[in-house]
Amino acid sequence: MERRRKLGLSLALILSYLQWTTSFNLDIDKPYVFSGPKGSYFGFSVDFFQPNNKQSNILIGAPRANTSSASTVVERGAVYTCPWQKSSDCTQVQFDNTDDRENIDGVQMEFKSNQWFGATVRSDGEHILVSVMSLSQYSQMVNTSW
Repeated sequence: MERRRKLGLSLALILSYLQWTTSFNLDIDKPYVFSGPKGSYFGFSVDFFQPNNKQSNILIGAPRANTSSASTVVERGAVYTCPWQKSSDCTQVQFDNTDDRENIDGVQMEFKSNQWFGATVRSDGEHILVSVMSLSQYSQMVNTSW
């Protein structure tokens, strides 16, 4: 009886760790190749994106990209969406195309140049989350605090 109880408890424990998962295979024989601006680190981060349960897309980060808008910001970084299983061009997702902000005294409050926007892209399938990792500003702050 004790052995059955241990076996039942072990089985229940194992089953409690199992979760439903889904998967799919990427075709390595006929890959889809997407390209972006030269020097932009296009493909630095990648995730799948399916807006409104429609056609699946791929989100691709390019943290050193210059955006198409006229701006004083250099290498702002960008995120592109590319249609999955279609041979068409990727389009840039429009996020923030404004220049650096200044306060009322004219002191710069934002440093968007070289911010590595798009270094990380994530999607829950419907929404997009993009992180910014401004290493140049961080290193300048650290170097001046010593």
